[in-house]
Amino acid sequence: MVKTVKKYKRRRFKRTLKKYIKPKLISRSLFDKYKRVSPFELKNKLLKNARVKGEGTVLNAGRGNPNFFNDFCRKIFAHLQLTCMKISSKVKFLHDLNVYPTIDQYNYEKLLHKEIKTWPKREQQIFKVYMSYLKKRALDKKLNVNHIFHDVVLSTLGCYYPVPPQIQPHVGLVCEEFLYNLVIGKNANKKDEGSKMNPDDFECFATEGAAAGIIYIFNTLKENFLLNPGDTIALITPIFSPYLEMPILSDYKLKIVELKGNPDNDYSLDDSEINKLRDKKIKALFMVNPANPSAFSLSKENIEKIGKIVNTERKDLIVLSDNVYAPFVKEYNSFMLTCPRNTIEVFSLSKYFGTTGWRLGLTMVAKDNNFNNLIKHLSKNKKKKLYKRYDIATIDPTKLTFMNRLVFDSRQVAEAHVGGLSTPQQVLIGLFLFYALEDTSHIYKNEIYNLLQKRIELLYSELNTSVHIDPRSTNYYNLLDIPQITENLYGTSARLYLEKHYEYLEFLLYLARYYQVVLLPGAGFGANQWKVRASLANLKTNDYKKISVALAKCIKDLVNPVLP
Repeated sequence: MVKTVKKYKRRRFKRTLKKYIKPKLISRSLFDKYKRVSPFELKNKLLKNARVKGEGTVLNAGRGNPNFFNDFCRKIFAHLQLTCMKISSKVKFLHDLNVYPTIDQYNYEKLLHKEIKTWPKREQQIFKVYMSYLKKRALDKKLNVNHIFHDVVLSTLGCYYPVPPQIQPHVGLVCEEFLYNLVIGKNANKKDEGSKMNPDDFECFATEGAAAGIIYIFNTLKENFLLNPGDTIALITPIFSPYLEMPILSDYKLKIVELKGNPDNDYSLDDSEINKLRDKKIKALFMVNPANPSAFSLSKENIEKIGKIVNTERKDLIVLSDNVYAPFVKEYNSFMLTCPRNTIEVFSLSKYFGTTGWRLGLTMVAKDNNFNNLIKHLSKNKKKKLYKRYDIATIDPTKLTFMNRLVFDSRQVAEAHVGGLSTPQQVLIGLFLFYALEDTSHIYKNEIYNLLQKRIELLYSELNTSVHIDPRSTNYYNLLDIPQITENLYGTSARLYLEKHYEYLEFLLYLARYYQVVLLPGAGFGANQWKVRASLANLKTNDYKKISVALAKCIKDLVNPVLP
């Protein structure tokens, strides 16, 4: 398909200004190199290419970092920090030095209520409701209420190690309910396994974003012999590129089987793909759900069919689901609904609350999970090795749960006593997730949903191609089908010409160089080569109209020889 560089040099193309230009084409060897690198590394090359001319602003729709963020919870956090410093004891005769309050030094519930009276009205009101919520959850779990509020103060100050390293006590109370509502909640019906569970049946581990959670999980699965070199895992594609890249690294040496989402059915899985999971060589199933970059949540039908296989034929299957985009959709279907004991959920607050710099994430598992059983049935030799690994951290390693091991392994066991996410970060997690729990009218959610929908409509406004809006779609990303758009704009002959004479990377390089627009190749995420990923979250809304115009012009340049 790819022609030689020599042949490329013969071609010339017209632009709108009636000038002949030569596209920035690449050799086969360079093309092969670019195909192997991560799309996020390729982005840097595209950005460099986009700045060659130095004309105008580069529109980089290759990044997933949102340009919106929740400011209200940050305001509460700022007031809370000042309040907790006020509660601390000033050291007499010393400058800028305080002593943090001890666990039973004050009635912290009463003291916090008193101190927050100076806050702005809205911040004060929601924090009072938050305190009532924490108190109720603590009483329901028979926890010491004063200790919970002391935990709020000490965690905010960040002057003591995370205790326990897994998650701060008051934060865990919020996370369990939020994630339960997200992954099970109203979507459960009586036949779903998840419907038989409640928030207290799950536990959470606070991590440095979802990325850290994913790395910790990979590592614990390896260290506990649940995934071994040479094992096979299944990935639902398209998928966030690190999931394609990490398993094959020398650290893991795993083999990959792709379960390919059907682009003609909102990237749901056909039965032929689902049935691959019946093969017992496949040890684990990993996915981003809702997906990055295809942006759709799996259908309930898919969830039910795979859940049935897991609960009957494949009770040994490990299911890892990255659900960072779940809050964006109106219909989210999680494997926690159908096979909760086999599922690990990884969540990040980065996108929904605009906290990519804060690195706020959670890992959730059911307390009664099948990973514990898999470890229990390992060979004597493997159990002996694991005993030796963990005996520096506990007197009885045989009693460690999968979650315990995950927390220990996050700090290579030897540093487990100083593990855990920084406590001020955890306080923010609690505030953000409680805010979401209180948003029962979905005001915040709908504002984001409408913003992203407006942007995707502008992205397609000049492409003579309809926008597909669906309750299972986040609209956070979009995979643009360039050949189909070419046909819609300029006819079938133009599409055939584009596919015959160019590679998808040439299109992206040309778009970057001549129109200062950066998009990422879908191929790097396991999608069709000619689909390119645009982020709808990181640019100004009107910029997506400019990208739409640029795409139409770019395509016209490349297919100009066959246009009337």
